[in-house]
Amino acid sequence: MRLPKTSRRPCAPLGELYLGRGDYVAGGAQSLPFLDLDGARRRRPLVFGQVTDDLSSYPSLAADMFSGRQTDPEEWAVMWKEIGADGVWIDLRSGNPEIVRRIYERTRLPVAVSADDDVLEGVSRIDDCSMILIGRNGPYGGPRGRHATAVGGSTADEISERCSAAGDGQDIVIDLGGFSMGQGLSRSVELAEEVRRRALNDDTTLRHPTMCSTVRCWDAGFPDARVASMWEAEAALAAMMAGTDILIVRGPGAADMARVYGEELADL
Repeated sequence: MRLPKTSRRPCAPLGELYLGRGDYVAGGAQSLPFLDLDGARRRRPLVFGQVTDDLSSYPSLAADMFSGRQTDPEEWAVMWKEIGADGVWIDLRSGNPEIVRRIYERTRLPVAVSADDDVLEGVSRIDDCSMILIGRNGPYGGPRGRHATAVGGSTADEISERCSAAGDGQDIVIDLGGFSMGQGLSRSVELAEEVRRRALNDDTTLRHPTMCSTVRCWDAGFPDARVASMWEAEAALAAMMAGTDILIVRGPGAADMARVYGEELADL
């Protein structure tokens, strides 16, 4: 028996976020992740590589993969561009916003910055690109300029409330927190899936691009970088399949696998 032809129309696109000088876009989903609906946009997630200006707590196992360039944040960011990352996440500890400016000028890649609120206020004055500002102790509430701010929470309801409190007309990225293999992964996946599902069902407070981090995979005490890289890659792929729009990774292996598999799934 021949199956009848069917047509499934996608939802209106979720919110999009233009980064850099508008040449990178996150979000805009019209369906559950990579689902083949008629005419639905299937955009692969953006992959951001981690950079920090303080290596005191950075695992040496990961540092060894960057050939010494991790000692200079600008060179480290350039190496991420050479590897093929879509953007750079800067864990800014020194409090110097000029590091952010120089990294953007050197790479021209989208930038996300985690820092204390007073430092983010200085970063917000950089006005020749659009970045993501990530507060260390909750959503950043200071001046934003042309930049987006990250809003997170432990449940979809909490994220919804915080997005509402951020105000209409603001560029927001929903921070889904950390993805790591182990007992907590299922909870992270469930949160990402619930946020996407509710957004597609017209929960306007959640119709924003989403992001997550897999960097904590490297804190599990693995014996070598290969095992840690595979662990992080699996977590990144789980986040991608759950509908995350921006992935922040620590290792080049995870970045490469997330980008390649994302492209293949988006082209199916």
